[in-house]
Amino acid sequence: MTTHSSICVTAKPYDYIFVPASTALIVIDMQRDFIEPGGFGEALGNDVSQLEAVVPVVGALLDLARRFSMVVI
Repeated sequence: MTTHSSICVTAKPYDYIFVPASTALIVIDMQRDFIEPGGFGEALGNDVSQLEAVVPVVGALLDLARRFSMVVI
């Protein structure tokens, strides 16, 4: 029998436990046009002022997922 290591992410409202070998990370619409001032997202009337801050966080998450050989979509 094969055992799979799990990872626990401390979060609210509850912690999230997953097995990297059977989990994929999906990143959707990380496009400049949606998150930068002057782009389509702002043209729709959205406040994009805080969205750029997520880019390095998503980058770190991608690096971590790849380090654990997770599927990245």
